[in-house]
Amino acid sequence: MGAGRPGLGPERLLRGPAAARHLSTRTQTLTLGGSTDGTTFTTLKSSAAYTFDPSTRNTVTLTFPAATQRYFRVTITANSGWPAGQVSEFQAWDS
Repeated sequence: MGAGRPGLGPERLLRGPAAARHLSTRTQTLTLGGSTDGTTFTTLKSSAAYTFDPSTRNTVTLTFPAATQRYFRVTITANSGWPAGQVSEFQAWDS
């Protein structure tokens, strides 16, 4: 995802599919990477498990130290509720 301009940080919001509100709570393992050029990515948030719960609109927030990045990459390595990653929205903003 291109953020449009460098310097955004340090929070990112991920939201699972809106249609998934009827699904059960699930855990996904995510890593957040950032890049200034869209080619070379560094880890901004190490791999960790996050709970996506329909009662909280399937939303998780990733917080990390401020970084000057323009591009962001979410890598999903596990999902307890489906054999693939499920993210439908990714927001970036200065906190």
